[in-house]
Amino acid sequence: MLMYFLHGALPWQGLKAATKKQKYNCIMEQEMSTPTDLLCCGFPNEFGIFLNYTRALWFDDKPDYSYLCKLFHDLFIREGFQYDYVFDWSVQCGAPEDASTGMSQKDVGAAPGLAL
Repeated sequence: MLMYFLHGALPWQGLKAATKKQKYNCIMEQEMSTPTDLLCCGFPNEFGIFLNYTRALWFDDKPDYSYLCKLFHDLFIREGFQYDYVFDWSVQCGAPEDASTGMSQKDVGAAPGLAL
């Protein structure tokens, strides 16, 4: 889901099959065989680390949420972002910038709409 939001599409979208069961099997095979490098191409390494970590979890495994949060928190800091409580989804598209706060998140060459 994360990569769908970042890319806007996934490699297995639009697969055709004779039955729903065959379609879902094709999707599953494609999901499992698509390398993490391909899914995370163009994004910081942390996305690949996250994806590999979560892919390795078994159904009953409890994720190490502290580790995963730290992974992205460290990326956030490394890229020079500041926690200003302003999120992409809380700012209207096309709305003028608030002169009193300005932009605290610099452009790091990430995909449009990527907020860490």
